Amino acid sequence: MRVDDLKEVAALEQATSPAPWSPGIFLDCLRAGHDCWVLRADRVVGFAIASLGAGEVHLLNLVVTPSKQGLGFGGRLLRKVIGMARTNGAERIFLEVRPSNIRAQAIYQRAGFKLLSRRPKYYGQPQQEDALVYTLVI
Repeated sequence: MRVDDLKEVAALEQATSPAPWSPGIFLDCLRAGHDCWVLRADRVVGFAIASLGAGEVHLLNLVVTPSKQGLGFGGRLLRKVIGMARTNGAERIFLEVRPSNIRAQAIYQRAGFKLLSRRPKYYGQPQQEDALVYTLVI
């Protein structure tokens, strides 16, 4: 992901997330040195952002445009995150996902992620929801 991608990335986030990140958050992630990827098919069709620290990776955000879901783009992005974790010697990957996001949970489970815990009321308005915490031991 480059600064030039941020307009498309933020638009995709706005169109798909019930509580979208602001464009500034994406810029902060780039400036902080987080690993950030985009997938393109004439335009941005997906992105992932992950942070590495203390031997762990935290998958912060992974989005695929609805018209491209079910075509392997989410799995491809997730493999990039897992590869980065392995390359950097991370011991595990953590992520949070909404219980209502069944499609994402299926991708994570297929990749070997296991449900670790539930964080009550993690996601705020407009759709307050718990978060399911998944982990993958590398």
